[in-house]
Amino acid sequence: MSTAAAESMKKTPLYQSYSKIAPKIEDWAVLVTKTGQLLKNDYNWSNSIKAIKAPTLLIVGDADAVRTAHAVEFFGLLGGGKKDAGWDGSEKSNAQLAILPGVTHYDIFMMPALSSTATAFLDTPMPKNQ
Repeated sequence: MSTAAAESMKKTPLYQSYSKIAPKIEDWAVLVTKTGQLLKNDYNWSNSIKAIKAPTLLIVGDADAVRTAHAVEFFGLLGGGKKDAGWDGSEKSNAQLAILPGVTHYDIFMMPALSSTATAFLDTPMPKNQ
């Protein structure tokens, strides 16, 4: 992603959202360029993810830049999807995974399902053993 990409991205909902809240709208190209540089870095957070013990919710879109298989892998690293939660839910993992249908990495923040999914997670009482 570069300055040229930033110019063509001005026609996207992402830019429209940015332009409404950015303190310096003229820095759009700087943001896009730095994001492109960041994405070129090789990183692996697997060990750090395994260490998270707090209740965690992962939300991705089914048309997201984050592949659903990658989200499922992280969900597993958090302890999710390993076994049935049991009839009473006592074996439920602290991790939850939500894959929103028809949602991309660029429009997920404008989808009502994002806020309703996150709110339901945040409103759930934390387990007593946490």
